[in-house]
Amino acid sequence: MLTNDRRLKIFEYIKRNTSATTNELSEKFGASGSTIRRDLEYLAKKNLIIRTHNGAMVNSPHAESGFLFNYYRMQEEKKIIAEKAVKFIEDYDFIALSGGTTSYMLATEILNSSLQGLTILTNSINITSLILESVKDFQVIVTGGVPRKGTYECVGEITLRTIRKFNIDKFFVGVNGISLKGGISFSNLQESEVAKEIHDHSRETYVIADHTKFGLTKPARLIDLSEINTIITDSIPQNFIRELSKYKDLRNLKVI
Repeated sequence: MLTNDRRLKIFEYIKRNTSATTNELSEKFGASGSTIRRDLEYLAKKNLIIRTHNGAMVNSPHAESGFLFNYYRMQEEKKIIAEKAVKFIEDYDFIALSGGTTSYMLATEILNSSLQGLTILTNSINITSLILESVKDFQVIVTGGVPRKGTYECVGEITLRTIRKFNIDKFFVGVNGISLKGGISFSNLQESEVAKEIHDHSRETYVIADHTKFGLTKPARLIDLSEINTIITDSIPQNFIRELSKYKDLRNLKVI
């Protein structure tokens, strides 16, 4: 198992079980005690876990892994999503991209496409840099604001005021949770507020999320499922489709 993959799985294991010992993790992931201890030190420096005498415990039930860490997670699935999503974009569209690694993958797909004349608004420093360093002559609008450590997303009143100045064609938003009762949700309230502002100023909103986000409800509710046009994913959970069919106001929601 590659180092980044193992560390991600260790983090998820600790988050799911709230704590774990070094010996437990060593047996679970087939790695030596010294390797596991190095992995735990790495995760602790990222403020994802708290080291204990003989292992580690979760830092918070809603602990967020950083951008670089998340980038290695579900890469193939994110690429599938990006390839689907780019087909909804037309030349000279004014689009908005949320922060996050799925949106970053979509931005990469856009830059590798034949699309022309796009205007792209984003609150993501990473996506902004990606576009500016490409050969594409797209106009990029940075929302400004206060960037968050780890996710590199700008948040706050400055960000919101910038967004209010525009009328956007299509918004592509990566999210942390999708459920019938919880709607579309985020782990972080400030990022959710930014996404809500962009949604309110967009003609169409497309949720881009891998299959693991279905059935999850995070603390910050963004919008109801009835308020979006399409969910673009790598694989559609069948239980979600069955539940979706029971709600008349959601029958026009596309999940692809």
